[in-house]
Formats: sequence, C-alpha cells, structure tokens
Amino acid sequence: MRVAMRKGPLSSLPRREQMLTARTRTPALRVVHPEIGQLRIELTFNDLGAHKISPQQHTLYPAAPAFFRFACPCTDCDGDFDLSGAVNTALESSAWHKRASVTSTGSLPCLGARLHDRAGNKSCAMKLEFKLVAVPVLRSKS
Repeated sequence: MRVAMRKGPLSSLPRREQMLTARTRTPALRVVHPEIGQLRIELTFNDLGAHKISPQQHTLYPAAPAFFRFACPCTDCDGDFDLSGAVNTALESSAWHKRASVTSTGSLPCLGARLHDRAGNKSCAMKLEFKLVAVPVLRSKS
C-alpha cells in the first residue's frame, strides 16, 4: 500500500535548502553578539483553525550560528518566521548590559501560503508568539 504524501517531493525542497544554506553561511553568535553567553528562544504557535502545535525552545550558545529564522510548523505552508530584527533590537539596547539578563517578547504572523490555499492567494493563519531571553557572557573578576 502506498502512503500518500502531504506535499509533493520537491515542493518544499528549495525553501529548505535555502534556509540550510543561509544557516551554514551565518557567522557564529559570538561574532555577531560577543556579549551573549546564551540566547533562549521560546516559540508558541497559534492557529486560528483546530491545529494544536507543540511549542518549541531553542537555546543558542556562542558557537551556534546567529540564525533566527524558523519554518512555519504547518507542513503544507511555504512560510517562515524571521526573528532577526527582534533579536537585534533586544540585544542592541545598551541598558541590558547592566543586568544579568534581558527578556523580550513579541508576535509575528506567517506570511506564507498553505498548499490548499495557494490558488486563492490566502495567507497562512499561523501566528507566532515568541520570548527571547539573553544572558551575557560571564566575565571573571580579575
């Protein structure tokens, strides 16, 4: 018995390859934001439909690529969420360096289209709520 695929075999390959290529070409977090010792990104997805999507948490350390794009969790959607602007805004604030950590929250809509909605040019209904927690590098007191 052949199992039907939800997507065509090549439908998401270019986007996936593009994201992987961009991720591998992105400099390390220690290069882009040398003051960061750890960056935790918490993602909560809300769909207007009946879909329940599990939340995600990503913890980045200085050696990790400073890549902040995440694919829409809907398997038939061609969109993604780019948190680069939110991360840069949160980390460029000079006041946070005096604290032990900084927390920033926000939300983004998915701008992609789902496979069954592409003919009607309707955007994906997925919404992302995110929380960023940045902890600075611990400096030894000499």
